[in-house]
Amino acid sequence: MAEDNNTLPPRGDTLLTLVQSDALEAQVVALQDNINPGNSRAYRTRNAHHREATENAVRYIKNQFRRSPRLQISEQVFGGIRNVTAVLPPRLGSTSNRIFIVCAHYDTQAMREPNWNPLVSTAPGANDNGTGVAAMLEIANFLSRYEYDHELRFIALGGEELGFLGSRNYVQSVLNPVEPDDKTDTVPTRDNIVSVFNLDMFGFNWKSDLVEIVANNDSAWISRALIIANGWYGVGLKIRRTQDEFIDISSHKPFWDNGYNAVTLTESSTPWRDSQNYDANPFYHTAADTADKVNFGLVRKVTQLVLVTIDSLLTDMFNPTRQIPQVTLELPPTTQESELTINGTFHSDFPIDIVVHPSQTEAVLHRDTQTYTAKVPLKTGENTLRVIARYPLGAVSVAQSVILTQAFAWTDVVVFPNPARSGGLTEFRVEANTEITEMHILIYDAHGNLIKRIEGVADRLNQTIWRTWWNQQTSYGLAVSPGIYVCHISVVSKGETFTYLEKLAILR
Repeated sequence: MAEDNNTLPPRGDTLLTLVQSDALEAQVVALQDNINPGNSRAYRTRNAHHREATENAVRYIKNQFRRSPRLQISEQVFGGIRNVTAVLPPRLGSTSNRIFIVCAHYDTQAMREPNWNPLVSTAPGANDNGTGVAAMLEIANFLSRYEYDHELRFIALGGEELGFLGSRNYVQSVLNPVEPDDKTDTVPTRDNIVSVFNLDMFGFNWKSDLVEIVANNDSAWISRALIIANGWYGVGLKIRRTQDEFIDISSHKPFWDNGYNAVTLTESSTPWRDSQNYDANPFYHTAADTADKVNFGLVRKVTQLVLVTIDSLLTDMFNPTRQIPQVTLELPPTTQESELTINGTFHSDFPIDIVVHPSQTEAVLHRDTQTYTAKVPLKTGENTLRVIARYPLGAVSVAQSVILTQAFAWTDVVVFPNPARSGGLTEFRVEANTEITEMHILIYDAHGNLIKRIEGVADRLNQTIWRTWWNQQTSYGLAVSPGIYVCHISVVSKGETFTYLEKLAILR
């Protein structure tokens, strides 16, 4: 029985617990080995040119979709390329024509192997793209337990390694023209596909739990939805957001080319080279792309992220009765704290994040109490803070001012060079947030003896900057010995004295 969303509390946290690394690994191993149940032959490939292996993989994917009797399964065949689609129809009585898609290509290749032959060589494709297909199959199984107002399609795409043939042909199939009654002309129609989540190779990273989200400008709201869900549910992924209209590494591109919003989740848009938090994947498009190289903890987190994001979008974002979030900000009129901890409340039934401007500080959300905290830097005088609560399709904000009454603050203190060589010259430079009228330097040796007094001079153009120099001699003109010296720096501003201590090391 499908459960009614309207009688359930928000269920994202429950959905997270359903995703298990062992189940994902079992799916990947089954796809990798691609064993024919009739003769126990392990094809160890799913290359589109290998018809028997492709037929066996398609049979396996259909059987996995059949775990849910609510999914309507069909197949699209064109020139030997086969797509498998499982549709979760909208709830009875829904008037929505919106369609959401989760897709992943199942075909493989090992072109980086010398003398690789698609008809006789292996291309197990555990990571590329067993991980994406496994995640899609598990997400289909979990989401098909519920009813939504919108249609949800799961598509196993063939021919991706042959120039995205699966997605190209699928997109063309949803742009079919229809003939009007008078048959004088054709009227192009298109399915109302709202968003596409393309899952393609995200399991090889033992350095960090990183996933890259590739989007174009029109699809930026989908990547924002994923980023917000990652923080809201504490999934724990590092997310690299790449927004570039020309990235054509995967099956999202044909959707972009025809005006549909789509993102690809992948371990790296350039898996053949190192990047931040990612080491190049040496097994990419080789016969060594096997399940033992896959970080299934990472695969589980990516699966969880897509699962809860889609559920939230279908349940909340595109619900005509949803309420926009509310946010408050509580500030004192004045403060002497240059780093102020602010507090506020929010009300939202769906994932949001909160950012404080102008510092762009991300707030910590406490979902149980619907409160948030953030530590933000202030400048002397009036500070206008704007708290922005962002959700995938928009944002709300509230602004309030606070005055930092701090009379004096060190902006910069420089003792250079430090450590210094004997016989050199040491510069002392200070800068404050207000004008300085005096500067004094007292130099003490390691025993606490005062050995030198130095007066500073103001910068000719800026009275908030003062400097002076020390030739590493005592008041009697004797060169000091190598060692550690304590520099007592004091300035006078508006009649008050402020001090700063700095250690200086002098080497031979």
